[in-house]
Amino acid sequence: MKDLGHGANVDVIAQKYNLNPRDIIDFSSNINPSVIPGLEKYILEGLRACTSYPDINYVNLRSNISDYININPNFIIPGNGATEIIYLMMKSIGKSIAILNPTFSEYERSARLNNLEITNILLDKNNNFEVDIDNIEANIDKFDSLFICNPNNPNGKVKKIENLLELLQKHDKLLIVDETFMEFVENEEGYSLIKYVEEYDNIFILKAVTKFFGLPGLRLGYGVTSNERIIENIYKYKEPWTINSFADNLSNYIFKEEDYIKNSKKYYINEREYMLKSLREIKSIRVYDTDTNFILIKLRQNTASELKNKLIEQGKILIRDASNFIGLDESFIRVAIKSHEENEKLIKHMKNLLGD
Repeated sequence: MKDLGHGANVDVIAQKYNLNPRDIIDFSSNINPSVIPGLEKYILEGLRACTSYPDINYVNLRSNISDYININPNFIIPGNGATEIIYLMMKSIGKSIAILNPTFSEYERSARLNNLEITNILLDKNNNFEVDIDNIEANIDKFDSLFICNPNNPNGKVKKIENLLELLQKHDKLLIVDETFMEFVENEEGYSLIKYVEEYDNIFILKAVTKFFGLPGLRLGYGVTSNERIIENIYKYKEPWTINSFADNLSNYIFKEEDYIKNSKKYYINEREYMLKSLREIKSIRVYDTDTNFILIKLRQNTASELKNKLIEQGKILIRDASNFIGLDESFIRVAIKSHEENEKLIKHMKNLLGD
């Protein structure tokens, strides 16, 4: 089985180190550690619904998402996680794409599988991964579409990118924005481009339910666009019934959990500050700013694989070796922000291994 180079390889690590997977604290996967109240009851409702096929058009699901993001339900394409939508997008757009790196590897993998010409444009890791509009404009003739993750994975920083949208509209190019981590951002409304979807038809936005609501196994994501041609193309390729009854049923509840949403945002605002401050006490690392639920770190002395092995051996802690992101090297790791107690344990072990 090919290793696709993502986090959350808990079972593989457990087998390698002869550990119980449940004993490993997984900092490699960027998931909210809390879930909505009443989850078990809603799962049982979904189980009862499993005796029938889900609605092939997902009218109720799209309506629930529509109410949540205040967008016409006809502009919403639900998928089996945002990853399904990524792969459908690559079948449905032009012949060439630019990708801002370092970022999620499935953008490039899905593009290659669909024989798209790829232009990788590097973000400057020495300048907090800023988006260089001039560099993008200099490469504008090399692509039909541009893919950006905002907030970006692996560094977690959110950007104001209205100027990028306007640039691509001027040149009749498509802007694809992965906003799967946007809900973790403190001022989400100020950065999300969802509000421009009905005004601009050269934008496609990816969203995921599984990250913020702590349900990665649920596999529920969606795309948003007002571009009728892209919507029609996607549905030419989209398989029927890719979303199960559990996810369909849960959509009746999760988006209405206002207290959960508010408390999760508040938690991450406070815990980010704690984590950044505590990690920056370790002088042998560089800690990058973040606006979401994970932190990119550059090791000044150790390699990512060395630290990953030591943390497993000494603390049963799994981190993300970020060396396989385009533009990064073996000195980069990424850690999730988990429960406060788990975060304390990570910081304690990192200080023990790397020094204060």
